[in-house]
Amino acid sequence: MTPVRWGVLVALLLLGACARSDFDWAQGEDFLLEKTITPQPDGSVEMHFVSLVNAPGDQLYKAFIDVENHDQFIEGVTDVQPVSSVGGVTKVVDITNKVMGRPNRARIEWTIDRDRKTIGFRTLEAPFTDNSAEYHVDASPDGARARIRTEYHLRDKGGHPFPLHLIQQEVIDGYVAAVRSVKRRTLGQPKPAEAD
Repeated sequence: MTPVRWGVLVALLLLGACARSDFDWAQGEDFLLEKTITPQPDGSVEMHFVSLVNAPGDQLYKAFIDVENHDQFIEGVTDVQPVSSVGGVTKVVDITNKVMGRPNRARIEWTIDRDRKTIGFRTLEAPFTDNSAEYHVDASPDGARARIRTEYHLRDKGGHPFPLHLIQQEVIDGYVAAVRSVKRRTLGQPKPAEAD
């Protein structure tokens, strides 16, 4: 390889490294650092969230993927029943959580990619929504903090009395509660008592 080609290769690698490091890891913790909501022509809503969490990224990811035990530490989740697991990569659970103050039961399929530090879900069965999401957990360069990048797709099936903007806000509130809960689990803190 000629010196010019080596120089171009090095420059491209440096540009790629700079693009990945543009995130300001020194800023304060914020469970909802970024939020974008985009209505889609089919009536669904795409949401993008970014969180910065004061907890080690690798441990936070390990807590997040413990989906069979989310009822033990995620606020609002009251029951999880494992249905199936394929190689620890795809897990199906029946989950009960509170939505708009009411119990909501759904069958969810989780997909875990430990190499990419992602976890995603899609709704298999639920009475009112057909949601899906993918979460990416990035560790800070020193490993002490975590950034969570989330793409959430809300698909309202109707059949309930709630307007879409209230359901969107419930998703946002539930997301923030989940991030707070996963941080608490990572740091070894107990789940607070559920309000009735």
